[in-house]
Amino acid sequence: MGLRNTFSYTRSFLHQRNRLALVVRYTLPFIFTAMALKLTLMLPNVPVHSFFTFFVAACAASAYSGGASAGVLCIFLSAAAADYFTVVPVGSFGFGNRGDTIRFAGFVATALFICWLIARLQSTSKALRRERNALHLSKRRIEYVERHAKVWNWEYDLTTRRVSWSNPYGNVVSRHEQSYEQWLQMVHQEDRECVREAIDDALTKGEFEAQFRIMLGDSQPRWVMGRAHLLLMDGKPLALVGINMDLFLRSEPRGSSPSPGEPLHLGTPKPGVLATFTRFD
Repeated sequence: MGLRNTFSYTRSFLHQRNRLALVVRYTLPFIFTAMALKLTLMLPNVPVHSFFTFFVAACAASAYSGGASAGVLCIFLSAAAADYFTVVPVGSFGFGNRGDTIRFAGFVATALFICWLIARLQSTSKALRRERNALHLSKRRIEYVERHAKVWNWEYDLTTRRVSWSNPYGNVVSRHEQSYEQWLQMVHQEDRECVREAIDDALTKGEFEAQFRIMLGDSQPRWVMGRAHLLLMDGKPLALVGINMDLFLRSEPRGSSPSPGEPLHLGTPKPGVLATFTRFD
């Protein structure tokens, strides 16, 4: 019963808030028009075509605060007020000469264009905000998966010869960038040459898959399974993009130095690299 009452109260509150927002949206054009008219009447010696400046500003303010519909309402109110109170003959809806008619039409066209432009800019801004929020949410999802599954992404830019990679260890997933040679220094020295050769082959054959040890600054190497595929642009290699999956931590006994050429198995990894390649065009 309490939950139902809470739901009903929330729905009623949201409904009232929406109604209040609607009232404010369509009240502002009246306020802005009244302000523009007051400012216009305070400058009686200014030529008639300058009177419309305040009304154009009122229409722009209405469109910005209330949207396109509020802007159009303000244009209607401003046109009526400007025609009745400022255009000769004053006190009637009409125009004393052709020049006034042309200037009045120019005012309406300008106000319509400004309202349309503001509405488009607001729509674009909202779309960008939604895209930014979606991108942020997607990034948070990826970071969550990387941190808890111990999977991190990496990219080798062939143009700049720099490697960017994420580090999922810690409370926050961090991002790093370094040269290709610096990145290779993170690979265990016994696996380094095999990894270099595997990456060189992947640049011509398409896809990289390898098991090797990597050093992240602690005393124990981390066994990872690396996978990546080659991105092409106009038929030319652009970058290697892939992931590393942490198999498990393994501290080798002193004096043991298995051969890099021995077969690798996920259950009992040994130093070395396995690489398979697939062509992507």
